[in-house]
This record gives sequence, structure tokens and C-alpha cells, in this order.
Amino acid sequence: DIPLLVEHFIGQICSETGMHPRKMDADAMDLLVNKSWTGNIRELHNVVERLIILSDEHITADAVQCYYQA
Repeated sequence: DIPLLVEHFIGQICSETGMHPRKMDADAMDLLVNKSWTGNIRELHNVVERLIILSDEHITADAVQCYYQA
């Protein structure tokens, strides 16, 4: 379910903000899939939104790891 939700959120957020859609690298997606999501779906939405803001064309595994180290 996580990959489908992430792709949906990327499309939705980029459309709403007028940003160019980002691509999620496979390694970055793996990190999100393997994360323990204790919050609700809103938590995932917020993470994806922040990753879009912090990334250029591609959301990388490094970006995901940096997000969780901050």
C-alpha cells in the first residue's frame, strides 16, 4: 500500500503546488516501505510533502535518511 500512497501523494502535492512531479528512487521507496508507520496516513503525507520540498528531480534514499536524522 505504501508505494501506491506515495505515488498518489506525489501527484497530488505537486499538482496542488504547481511543482514539477518528482520521481522516487527505488532505494528511497524501500526505506519508506520498511519504516514502521506508527502514525496515521497523514504522517506519510507529511513526510512525502517534506521530501518533495527538499528534493530536486529525484527523491533519493539519502534524502529520506536525512529527513529522519534531522
